[in-house]
Order: sequence, then structure tokens, then C-alpha cells
Amino acid sequence: MTTMNRQRIVKLDALPWNDIQPLWNESRAEGISFVTTLLDEYRSGRNRFDQPGEALFAIYRNAKLVAVGGLNRDPYLPSLENGAAVGRVRHLYVLREVRRQGIGRSLMTQIIAVARGEFHLLTLRTVDDGADRFYCSLGFVTTPALPHASHHLTLLNAG
Repeated sequence: MTTMNRQRIVKLDALPWNDIQPLWNESRAEGISFVTTLLDEYRSGRNRFDQPGEALFAIYRNAKLVAVGGLNRDPYLPSLENGAAVGRVRHLYVLREVRRQGIGRSLMTQIIAVARGEFHLLTLRTVDDGADRFYCSLGFVTTPALPHASHHLTLLNAG
């Protein structure tokens, strides 16, 4: 008998502190600080993903939070020379046990879909080779010219 993995993407209106603990613990063990940054900035009110066009998402599989990722207005490049708004992918993390199962792709597909309604360009920063390949597979290109960004995606039907 095969058990179906029930998966759902949730737009978070509040951070589920208890649910996110496994992600925080695992990310710290891996030496990754951005889940800690997500928690600290959310707790302090510095970043609650509550500005126009922003969103924070979680993926639950079988009622367990297995991934988190957000969309912010880019704090380093708020707009292009023509005034077009720029978004930024923030704090994307997928539990190790479910990596390479399409979870990150599902989360990014949701983030990109939301970004298309508000932003003309979507940026992110990563220094990880695996993450580089992942983002490039989604259509992002490397971008040495943009401040504080390693990749960008042009959103043709934004606005």
C-alpha cells in the first residue's frame, strides 16, 4: 500500500513558530543563517512580508512544514531606472529529507506567480552551486551587475 504525500502551499499571515523549528534547527546545523535571519527579522518587526506585493509562503507535507520562502520588495534595488518595481526572493529553505522532490520548485513557482503581479524584475542572492543550478533551471540568470544579487529574472507580464 502506497501512502500519498499530501502537500499544500500556504501564504502565511503569521509565522508558525512551532512548525518552523525543525527548519531552523536543521539550517543551523548546516551552517545556514538565513532561517535565523527570517525568524529574527520577523520577531523584531523589521520584515514581516507585509508590504504591497510581498508574501511569505510555507509548504506543508502531511501536516509538517517542510519548506519556507518569501518575496520582498528588493531593499537594495527598490526600482529600476524606469521606475519599475523590483522584488527579491528571500529565505528559501527546504528540509533536507524532501529536497530534490519538487518542493523548492513548487514554492518558487508560487513566489514567481505572485511577483508577476507587482514586480518587473525579481532578484536573489546565493553563493551555493546547487542553488545556482536550481535557480537557473527556473529561468533566472546570473547577474554580476546588480548590487547584492547573484541572479535575476525578468517578469515580462508584471503589473
